[in-house]
Amino acid sequence: MFSIATFRYRNVLSADGGPIASIESGVLPVCGRQMVQANARLSPDLSCGGKHAIYGNADGTGTHREARIARQIAVSEAIEKWAFHSTVKSDRAKEFGFEIDPSSNGVCAVPGLTGRGARRGAMLEAVERFSLGAWWEGRGRWRLFDTDWPEVSAVAIDGPFGGVTVIAFSRTDFGMFVYGHAAEESFGAACERAVVQLARHERMLYSWWLGFVSGEKRTPTDTFERRCLFFGSEAGHELFLRRLHDEAQSDMPSASVICDRDIPGPWSDYTTVWRFALRPASGGYLNGGDDYFFW
Repeated sequence: MFSIATFRYRNVLSADGGPIASIESGVLPVCGRQMVQANARLSPDLSCGGKHAIYGNADGTGTHREARIARQIAVSEAIEKWAFHSTVKSDRAKEFGFEIDPSSNGVCAVPGLTGRGARRGAMLEAVERFSLGAWWEGRGRWRLFDTDWPEVSAVAIDGPFGGVTVIAFSRTDFGMFVYGHAAEESFGAACERAVVQLARHERMLYSWWLGFVSGEKRTPTDTFERRCLFFGSEAGHELFLRRLHDEAQSDMPSASVICDRDIPGPWSDYTTVWRFALRPASGGYLNGGDDYFFW
């Protein structure tokens, strides 16, 4: 079957004049299934990534049953990061709502014939992040479910535009807690994606934990990494469960759209990058402490 992504990414490697320096892949177990995880790195002059204590240092990561698609997702994510970092502090930032939400929330790259796929992905991510922050602050409605994956539970949060955001969570064999979240039009589809994120989270935490027990000191300085580590602990998971069993304090806040358009740039030779941004309900996702469930 003809693949638009294969065509548009045919010259994406730096050896062919493209922005991607390298792509690596390996096996990722996802709740008993074997999937492929690919990591893409931008050319050094384009990468804005720093050193991490927990997260990997790839610019883009993709997970899928098919290696080809995992690699394409990783490339898309890396190009998305290139577009974001090139735009967020530029004189064009206001065109895309970055003066209101300076994060990469709702930025998505999809190499389609049109911008439809990129817009859909950006919208789902924006809804996921908006719903996650609202839920943590006790707003909206949510329900707890068991899942088809052993030892994995899920929280389903009703989204502001329909659909659902799912937080999957589980305890690991090495004693820490892991999470994954995603938004989709159905609970099943959102749960499927959230479980993949959970498996990636578990791999990162396991690598950190192995270093910790062997005496390697990797102390996170990034806020999102510190949150990831805190909620992986007994104290953090207890706080998560407390929020899960609390009553909602108010309805889901209304979501106003501050950007819904493509971000043009040199990356447009390879893919469409879209930003769908919602006005944040609060600044907690950026300004909250290590005990704010958002990373």
